[in-house]
Amino acid sequence: MEQAIINQNPHWRGKQYLYLQKRNVFENLLQNLQTKHIQILTGIRRSGKSSLFGMLINELMQQISPKSILLLNMDDPLYFETWENPAAFYTLIETAEKITGETIKYLFLDEVQAVKGWETFVKSVYDSNRFNKIFVTGSNSSFLQNEYSTLLSGRYLANAVYPYSFCEILKHHNINTYFDLINNRSKALKLLDNCLEWGCFPEIKSLKNNNLKTNLLKSYFDSIIMKDCVSRYQIAEIATFKKLLLYAISNVGAVFSYKSLATATGTNENTAKKYVNILNDSYIIQDVSNFAFSLKENVRNSHKLYVADTGIINAVSYRFWDNKAKLFENFVFNELQKRQFDEITFANNNGECDFVVKQNFDYQAIQVCFELTPENSKREFGGFANIEKETKLSRKTIITYNQEQQREDVEVVPVWKYFFETEK
Repeated sequence: MEQAIINQNPHWRGKQYLYLQKRNVFENLLQNLQTKHIQILTGIRRSGKSSLFGMLINELMQQISPKSILLLNMDDPLYFETWENPAAFYTLIETAEKITGETIKYLFLDEVQAVKGWETFVKSVYDSNRFNKIFVTGSNSSFLQNEYSTLLSGRYLANAVYPYSFCEILKHHNINTYFDLINNRSKALKLLDNCLEWGCFPEIKSLKNNNLKTNLLKSYFDSIIMKDCVSRYQIAEIATFKKLLLYAISNVGAVFSYKSLATATGTNENTAKKYVNILNDSYIIQDVSNFAFSLKENVRNSHKLYVADTGIINAVSYRFWDNKAKLFENFVFNELQKRQFDEITFANNNGECDFVVKQNFDYQAIQVCFELTPENSKREFGGFANIEKETKLSRKTIITYNQEQQREDVEVVPVWKYFFETEK
């Protein structure tokens, strides 16, 4: 136990965490250091939550003793006694203080959802001012939505962490301004192609060997499915669950109902809905609803599924790379999600519009078309009409791979330019 704690805290020896790429969310996290509120990071595994912990620890090391900072990765099987007994956290902290001879002032808990009832411990030490600040990560979206998490109401700040955004990748390659972007269009397109094929997970972006990339993406996939889905929710029909997941991955962006999904995967409607919710909670799949103002209408309407990263799609779905249009649509959805709009839906009422995004009381409609042609132009431009019957749109956009024009009030914008311009 003592050795495990020492191994997880190399900063105790004065070592900074290296090879960390700056993330857009980091500035917000630095501002949050000024508050006592518990800092919670949520997002899919391997999206960079632990690296952000490293950046924060590097920052704190400039101000206080490194030995007053404790990092515990609760996924480590050596901490199994804590998984069912959050009171065992106290033993880990006492052990750390015995090793260092210093009082722990900043506590970092990585993958805390592994511990049943972790909220009770965190609330207790927060209310007693045991630490200057507590930091928590979790790889399940519902871990802040259950009955116990209400204990932390008003005590935390939460930030979502995703794989790199395309704008972050551009900046990592010294494309920092609009001038840089326009002057390096071919480089931006090459980076875009790489994202479509290999996705945007931080670790994958640092690798050169394609076989290693594929194997690592498959390991991410297996880890998420087994740890965050099968094990966490005690799924008995694993074969059926994986069949539904692979079907969803192979049909990204296709309109479906839970009934049709159940029929296609040989299960019942309630099970299909349950499995989709589990996948949604683990962040590997996002369930997108049909646009509607009526809640009842929205609940019974159609759905679309998108995968958290295009690299996972290509790694686990046979020859999906050949279907660039759907891959492109999935990429655009992921980029929209990283901008953290209040709501992302689609419209499927007498003509489809790929996405309707809402921010406060503002609505924008977006069509996704890899390449506009005379054959598909009427459909793509016509997709906005039915949305405008229901709500006023502040912007109508067709996002393409590399085409640009203005037709009346509809903008046609290449994806590499759109997401650079709209980065928050």
